[in-house]
Amino acid sequence: MQTPMSRLVLSSFALCLALAVTGCGAAGSALGKVKGKVTANGQPVTAGAVILHPAAGQLATQASGGLGADGTFEITTAKPGDGAAIGKHTVSYSAPGDEQPEWDGYGTPPPVKVSPYKNLVSSVTEFEVKSGQNELNIELVPAAAR
Repeated sequence: MQTPMSRLVLSSFALCLALAVTGCGAAGSALGKVKGKVTANGQPVTAGAVILHPAAGQLATQASGGLGADGTFEITTAKPGDGAAIGKHTVSYSAPGDEQPEWDGYGTPPPVKVSPYKNLVSSVTEFEVKSGQNELNIELVPAAAR
């Protein structure tokens, strides 16, 4: 015979399992697939990431996608390529960090290799993810130009 407490525990466990399997709430919101390409001066941007931040008031998880050698990306929330929460998002670009070449400690250190994408921002500031497939193409522009 089950006690009221054991029924509550069992019911809570069943609910948690159902939510984990079906997805619900902020982390399990319905997702739309998002793919695209990032360019600067018409050329593919080969490093960095695109980040989709849910709009204010939207209970969803941030999603992002790293850029490939051809400038393309695929947005991920939890699993590779699963997409972003359906709804409005602000769009940002995260440039790769500057690179410090190896140095043996003797003589003058080699100069830091500055990312060519530093101080560039997405020309697209807002994007609405819809169910199904979405395409988001971005041209990077100098931060002062936006």
